[in-house]
Amino acid sequence: MVKVRVNGFGRIGCLVTRAAFNSGKVDIVAISDHFIDLNYMVFMFCYDFTHGKFHGTVKAENGTYVINGKPISIFQERYSTNIKWADAGAKCAVESTGVSTTMKTGAHLTGGMKRVILSAPSADAPMSVMGVNHEKYGNSFKIVSNASCTTNCLAPLAEVIYDNFSIVGGFMTTVHAITATQKIMDGPSGELQHNGCPECHPCLYWHCPGCRQDYP
Repeated sequence: MVKVRVNGFGRIGCLVTRAAFNSGKVDIVAISDHFIDLNYMVFMFCYDFTHGKFHGTVKAENGTYVINGKPISIFQERYSTNIKWADAGAKCAVESTGVSTTMKTGAHLTGGMKRVILSAPSADAPMSVMGVNHEKYGNSFKIVSNASCTTNCLAPLAEVIYDNFSIVGGFMTTVHAITATQKIMDGPSGELQHNGCPECHPCLYWHCPGCRQDYP
Protein backbone atom coordinates (compact mmCIF):
# COMPACT_ATOMS: atom_id res chain seq x y z
CA MET A 1 0.00 0.00 0.00
CA VAL A 2 1.45 3.36 -1.04
CA LYS A 3 2.16 5.73 1.85
CA VAL A 4 1.08 9.30 1.14
CA ARG A 5 1.24 12.62 2.90
CA VAL A 6 -1.10 15.52 2.13
CA ASN A 7 0.21 19.09 2.04
CA GLY A 8 -2.72 21.51 2.33
CA PHE A 9 -5.86 20.37 4.14
CA GLY A 10 -8.54 22.52 2.51
CA ARG A 11 -11.47 20.94 0.67
CA ILE A 12 -9.27 19.13 -1.85
CA GLY A 13 -6.90 17.81 0.82
CA CYS A 14 -9.86 16.63 2.90
CA LEU A 15 -11.54 14.91 -0.04
CA VAL A 16 -8.30 13.24 -1.15
CA THR A 17 -7.95 11.87 2.39
CA ARG A 18 -11.57 10.70 2.38
CA ALA A 19 -11.08 8.96 -0.95
CA ALA A 20 -7.92 7.28 0.36
CA PHE A 21 -9.74 5.84 3.37
CA ASN A 22 -12.71 4.77 1.26
CA SER A 23 -10.48 3.00 -1.28
CA GLY A 24 -8.38 1.09 1.23
CA LYS A 25 -5.48 1.24 -1.25
CA VAL A 26 -3.74 4.40 -0.05
CA ASP A 27 -2.23 4.92 3.40
CA ILE A 28 -2.32 8.56 4.54
CA VAL A 29 0.52 8.85 7.05
CA ALA A 30 0.96 12.63 7.40
CA ILE A 31 -0.95 15.88 6.87
CA SER A 32 0.42 19.41 6.86
CA ASP A 33 -1.42 22.75 6.98
CA HIS A 34 -0.09 25.71 8.93
CA PHE A 35 -3.36 27.69 8.55
CA ILE A 36 -5.66 25.22 10.35
CA ASP A 37 -5.41 23.89 13.89
CA LEU A 38 -5.98 20.24 14.70
CA ASN A 39 -9.51 20.59 16.07
CA TYR A 40 -10.67 22.47 12.98
CA MET A 41 -9.12 19.77 10.81
CA VAL A 42 -11.40 17.30 12.55
CA PHE A 43 -14.46 19.48 11.96
CA MET A 44 -13.65 20.08 8.27
CA PHE A 45 -13.09 16.40 7.62
CA CYS A 46 -16.35 15.34 9.28
CA TYR A 47 -18.61 17.70 7.34
CA ASP A 48 -18.55 18.75 3.70
CA PHE A 49 -21.38 20.85 2.24
CA THR A 50 -21.13 19.08 -1.12
CA HIS A 51 -20.18 15.51 -0.27
CA GLY A 52 -21.90 15.29 3.09
CA LYS A 53 -20.83 13.73 6.36
CA PHE A 54 -17.88 11.35 6.68
CA HIS A 55 -19.19 7.97 7.77
CA GLY A 56 -16.45 7.03 10.16
CA THR A 57 -14.70 8.24 13.30
CA VAL A 58 -12.43 11.29 13.40
CA LYS A 59 -10.80 12.82 16.47
CA ALA A 60 -7.78 14.72 17.75
CA GLU A 61 -5.79 12.70 20.27
CA ASN A 62 -2.43 13.54 21.85
CA GLY A 63 -1.48 15.88 19.02
CA THR A 64 -2.29 13.37 16.30
CA TYR A 65 -5.16 13.09 13.86
CA VAL A 66 -7.04 9.81 14.24
CA ILE A 67 -9.32 8.56 11.45
CA ASN A 68 -11.11 5.24 11.94
CA GLY A 69 -8.64 4.42 14.69
CA LYS A 70 -5.56 5.14 12.54
CA PRO A 71 -3.21 7.86 13.89
CA ILE A 72 -1.85 10.36 11.33
CA SER A 73 1.09 12.68 11.97
CA ILE A 74 0.24 16.39 11.81
CA PHE A 75 2.68 19.12 10.79
CA GLN A 76 2.00 22.85 10.84
CA GLU A 77 5.24 24.23 9.43
CA ARG A 78 4.87 27.13 7.01
CA TYR A 79 7.59 25.75 4.75
CA SER A 80 7.31 22.09 3.84
CA THR A 81 11.07 21.94 3.25
CA ASN A 82 11.48 22.14 7.04
CA ILE A 83 9.56 18.90 7.49
CA LYS A 84 11.25 15.51 7.33
CA TRP A 85 8.38 13.77 5.61
CA ALA A 86 10.28 10.54 5.19
CA ASP A 87 10.38 10.18 8.98
CA ALA A 88 6.61 9.68 8.82
CA GLY A 89 7.08 6.92 6.27
CA ALA A 90 5.62 8.87 3.35
CA LYS A 91 6.80 8.08 -0.17
CA CYS A 92 4.41 10.20 -2.22
CA ALA A 93 3.05 13.70 -1.69
CA VAL A 94 -0.26 15.26 -2.66
CA GLU A 95 0.34 18.99 -3.05
CA SER A 96 -3.13 20.47 -2.48
CA THR A 97 -2.38 23.95 -1.17
CA GLY A 98 -3.22 25.42 -4.58
CA VAL A 99 -0.10 27.57 -4.24
CA SER A 100 2.65 25.27 -5.51
CA THR A 101 1.64 24.37 -9.06
CA THR A 102 4.94 24.16 -10.94
CA MET A 103 8.03 22.00 -11.11
CA LYS A 104 9.44 24.13 -8.29
CA THR A 105 7.34 21.86 -6.12
CA GLY A 106 10.35 19.58 -6.50
CA ALA A 107 11.34 20.82 -3.05
CA HIS A 108 9.12 17.99 -1.84
CA LEU A 109 11.44 15.54 -3.56
CA THR A 110 14.39 16.80 -1.55
CA GLY A 111 12.35 16.03 1.57
CA GLY A 112 12.37 12.35 0.73
CA MET A 113 9.33 12.09 -1.54
CA LYS A 114 9.58 9.86 -4.61
CA ARG A 115 6.49 11.30 -6.32
CA VAL A 116 4.49 14.53 -6.11
CA ILE A 117 0.91 14.90 -7.36
CA LEU A 118 -0.34 18.45 -7.91
CA SER A 119 -4.08 18.93 -7.38
CA ALA A 120 -4.17 22.00 -9.65
CA PRO A 121 -3.22 22.66 -13.29
CA SER A 122 0.48 23.27 -13.89
CA ALA A 123 2.32 25.50 -16.33
CA ASP A 124 5.28 23.16 -16.69
CA ALA A 125 4.60 19.80 -15.00
CA PRO A 126 3.06 16.94 -17.04
CA MET A 127 -0.73 16.81 -16.66
CA SER A 128 -2.57 13.50 -16.53
CA VAL A 129 -6.30 12.93 -17.02
CA MET A 130 -7.73 9.48 -16.37
CA GLY A 131 -9.26 8.02 -19.50
CA VAL A 132 -7.38 10.39 -21.79
CA ASN A 133 -3.61 10.25 -21.37
CA HIS A 134 -3.03 8.43 -18.07
CA GLU A 135 -1.33 5.57 -19.92
CA LYS A 136 1.57 7.90 -20.74
CA TYR A 137 2.41 8.18 -17.05
CA GLY A 138 5.74 6.50 -16.34
CA ASN A 139 8.44 6.10 -13.72
CA SER A 140 10.27 9.13 -15.11
CA PHE A 141 7.40 11.36 -13.95
CA LYS A 142 8.46 12.58 -10.52
CA ILE A 143 5.95 15.44 -10.49
CA VAL A 144 2.57 15.23 -12.22
CA SER A 145 -0.55 17.41 -12.23
CA ASN A 146 -4.11 16.11 -12.10
CA ALA A 147 -5.11 19.04 -14.37
CA SER A 148 -8.25 21.06 -13.56
CA CYS A 149 -11.79 20.06 -12.69
CA THR A 150 -13.04 21.46 -16.02
CA THR A 151 -10.36 19.55 -17.94
CA ASN A 152 -11.30 16.30 -16.19
CA CYS A 153 -14.93 16.83 -17.23
CA LEU A 154 -14.31 17.98 -20.81
CA ALA A 155 -11.27 15.98 -21.95
CA PRO A 156 -12.81 12.46 -21.76
CA LEU A 157 -15.77 13.61 -23.88
CA ALA A 158 -13.55 15.46 -26.34
CA GLU A 159 -11.33 12.36 -26.56
CA VAL A 160 -14.24 10.24 -27.80
CA ILE A 161 -15.14 12.81 -30.47
CA TYR A 162 -11.51 13.23 -31.50
CA ASP A 163 -10.87 9.49 -31.80
CA ASN A 164 -13.99 8.85 -33.88
CA PHE A 165 -14.42 12.01 -35.93
CA SER A 166 -11.39 14.29 -35.21
CA ILE A 167 -11.64 17.88 -33.98
CA VAL A 168 -10.64 20.90 -36.06
CA GLY A 169 -11.66 23.56 -33.56
CA GLY A 170 -14.13 24.07 -30.78
CA PHE A 171 -15.72 26.26 -28.15
CA MET A 172 -16.90 25.11 -24.76
CA THR A 173 -19.05 26.53 -21.98
CA THR A 174 -18.66 25.36 -18.40
CA VAL A 175 -21.00 26.06 -15.50
CA HIS A 176 -18.71 26.42 -12.50
CA ALA A 177 -19.33 27.01 -8.81
CA ILE A 178 -17.48 29.84 -7.09
CA THR A 179 -14.05 28.68 -6.00
CA ALA A 180 -12.09 29.44 -2.84
CA THR A 181 -9.91 32.00 -4.64
CA GLN A 182 -12.86 34.09 -5.84
CA LYS A 183 -14.13 36.88 -3.64
CA ILE A 184 -17.55 37.92 -2.38
CA MET A 185 -16.26 41.45 -1.73
CA ASP A 186 -14.01 43.76 -3.74
CA GLY A 187 -10.40 43.16 -2.84
CA PRO A 188 -6.85 42.81 -4.13
CA SER A 189 -6.04 40.28 -6.80
CA GLY A 190 -2.79 38.96 -8.19
CA GLU A 191 -3.84 40.03 -11.69
CA LEU A 192 -5.62 43.03 -13.19
CA GLN A 193 -8.87 41.24 -13.83
CA HIS A 194 -12.29 40.89 -12.28
CA ASN A 195 -11.51 38.04 -9.88
CA GLY A 196 -10.93 40.81 -7.34
CA CYS A 197 -14.57 41.88 -7.67
CA PRO A 198 -17.56 40.45 -5.76
CA GLU A 199 -18.97 37.10 -6.88
CA CYS A 200 -22.31 37.18 -5.05
CA HIS A 201 -24.24 37.49 -8.29
CA PRO A 202 -23.98 35.24 -11.35
CA CYS A 203 -21.20 36.45 -13.64
CA LEU A 204 -20.57 35.34 -17.20
CA TYR A 205 -16.90 35.13 -18.11
CA TRP A 206 -16.12 35.32 -21.79
CA HIS A 207 -12.74 34.23 -22.96
CA CYS A 208 -11.20 32.03 -25.60
CA PRO A 209 -11.47 29.10 -25.97
CA GLY A 210 -14.38 28.85 -23.57
CA CYS A 211 -16.65 30.72 -21.22
CA ARG A 212 -17.59 30.00 -17.65
CA GLN A 213 -20.82 30.66 -15.76
CA ASP A 214 -20.26 31.11 -12.01
CA TYR A 215 -23.06 30.74 -9.49
CA PRO A 216 -22.96 31.51 -5.76
